Amino acid sequence: MSNLSAAAPRRRRAAKNPHLQTLEALRLGVVPRQEPEQLTVARDAELELIAQDLRETPQRGAARVFLGDYGTGKTHLLELLEHQAMAQGFLVSRVVLDEEEVPPSHPQRVYRALCRGLRYPDANGQGLELLLDKCLQSNLPAKFFQTGNPLYHHYFSPVLQYWKALDSEDPLREELQEWIEGQPSQSSQELEGRLRQRTRVRGQRLFALKDYRPWAHIYGYLVGGLAWLAQKAGYQGLVVLFDEAEFYALLNSTGKEFADLVFGYYATAALGEERSRFSLDRAKRGGQAIHRSFPPIYQPNQPLYCAFALTEDPWGVGALRNLVGEERLHRLTPLKLSDYQALCLKVVELYRQTYSDCKVGSEVQNPMGQVVYRGVERGVLSNPRQVLKFVMEMLDFSRLRRSEVGEFVAEVMELLRSS
Repeated sequence: MSNLSAAAPRRRRAAKNPHLQTLEALRLGVVPRQEPEQLTVARDAELELIAQDLRETPQRGAARVFLGDYGTGKTHLLELLEHQAMAQGFLVSRVVLDEEEVPPSHPQRVYRALCRGLRYPDANGQGLELLLDKCLQSNLPAKFFQTGNPLYHHYFSPVLQYWKALDSEDPLREELQEWIEGQPSQSSQELEGRLRQRTRVRGQRLFALKDYRPWAHIYGYLVGGLAWLAQKAGYQGLVVLFDEAEFYALLNSTGKEFADLVFGYYATAALGEERSRFSLDRAKRGGQAIHRSFPPIYQPNQPLYCAFALTEDPWGVGALRNLVGEERLHRLTPLKLSDYQALCLKVVELYRQTYSDCKVGSEVQNPMGQVVYRGVERGVLSNPRQVLKFVMEMLDFSRLRRSEVGEFVAEVMELLRSS
């Protein structure tokens, strides 16, 4: 099939039109970040679970695992969840796990990706800067800054004390932000010394943040603090979406054990110790005695929602089931042919709205429907991603080479018959 992209001009137009951004994503075979509801079919059960989880999160937190084969719509579901959460006033971060930069066995890298990807429902930009600024405007309780008080957070309390004392243009502010976001930088002791010299803040120690695999409990403690601060800053809480969690399967046995720790501490931070199946007493904790003394759960009933999406790898599914329980595992049901037909009609309507001069008549829709029917029936088009990519190819072909549509369809049908 021909690739009919005119990439540069189309990207410029897409920046001004959300429909164009959606269609461009479909052309590339990736999940659109814009308007996820526009392309959602047969997901009523999942939408109800999401609504239920988001209702629970501000009061006591929630967790969910979505399972499905490659291309069945897991990432699209996370996009939908992100959109719903942002609309309801949550901070959201989607952590895309991979083998190199964000392996699930390295807690600092997971946390760093979370902080870098943090998105706001009421502002552009990503990262912690806006949240830290809003926290200072929200009249945090005085106990939060009192060492020894249960509300004192051993990382965020000193950071906010220094943040408040620094001028907004001071380069040290950026260094402090990078440090609390888990980015590789100078040591905590060196940074603390420079902050003390620059400000009048005393008695606020910066504890180390290391990229050591046994340190997962520290980052569970940090994400709980983030969720609490998000709510104090006026948001509903924090939603963390773990995409590509199937990278469990690529880890060696030791790596899998450390990934279990990461997901265990995150799930427990979201669910609380009573609802989580993860044993905080038996779980490994790294660092010196002071680090091991920090509680993995910052406060009871943290406004944190963790959602994991993965394929049905036996190790990953078994590990997450042991953490959240069978009742919080949900398998995406494969779409039926009627669902694919409804999906195609949604794309056609979106295409009509975007290209008002393009007439998508029966001479295009009927053969397109025949190809999709035959492709799904024979298993050649086996998931939504493949179907959507083909439909876009067909629509672009009909718009740019209308006279050749018949020949194009005949060629595709021949390929399907011979497959």
